[in-house]
Amino acid sequence: MNTTDFIHDLTSWIDKNLEGRLDINTVAERAGYSKWYLQRMFKQHTGSTLGEYIRAKKLNISAQRLVNSGEPIANVAIALGYESKQSFNRSFKRQFGQTPGDWRKALHRQTECAAHS
Repeated sequence: MNTTDFIHDLTSWIDKNLEGRLDINTVAERAGYSKWYLQRMFKQHTGSTLGEYIRAKKLNISAQRLVNSGEPIANVAIALGYESKQSFNRSFKRQFGQTPGDWRKALHRQTECAAHS
């Protein structure tokens, strides 16, 4: 298997295992490479670090869940492997420019406005 196929298979596996605790050690163990080598190879082929990739994917899932469910924010954070609501809020705000609560409110307002148009 060439490196491109390997990275594709690995990202597919990551995408299927995003819910819950997923860290670099777990991914490296699954891949069969040292975490240092795997991170270097991953960055070379994707342009982002393994941690950035996992974090962005988890935050995108959380953004969808916040809009499509009435789940409490803390439950969404815990389901996606964040240790606290505060660390989730910081990561979410860094990626989307607003807190999860503000994100949910803004999208609910947009949905309500579209429904009344």
